[in-house]
Amino acid sequence: MRATTRRISTALGLAAVTMLALASNAQANWTGSLKNVSQGYESTRWKDELYSQITWHGCEAGTPIDGSQERFTAQIWEDISLQPDESYDRKSFTACFNNEVSNGEWTDLPSGIKDYYFQIMDINGWSEGGYDLSVEKFVQDTTKADG
Repeated sequence: MRATTRRISTALGLAAVTMLALASNAQANWTGSLKNVSQGYESTRWKDELYSQITWHGCEAGTPIDGSQERFTAQIWEDISLQPDESYDRKSFTACFNNEVSNGEWTDLPSGIKDYYFQIMDINGWSEGGYDLSVEKFVQDTTKADG
């Protein structure tokens, strides 16, 4: 009777380890900051699928020449080895320049764990030169359920 109990416990333990090993390895909730980055800057890669969110806190880029609101755009890319990367929506952010939080959600990512990164596409309307962007903190989140 004892040997049977031990075998069942061992089998359950192995099943639990196997399920953990097969579980999604999406990297959730990492933070970073940016200091004087230019257009074209690419972030660290992360693993994700279906949904990704980035919130931006404490942004600074300098007042645009035309007097408009400070802003920048970022785009999510899928990092594909030995092929051109796949781009997803480009989003514009302004609230983080006013002591508020700018929020970007990408809900059109394909299923299956893939490598992603964001790229700063333009700063204050300039796609080359002109301005540098600093962000006190950004939070990248792969789980919509976090709410």
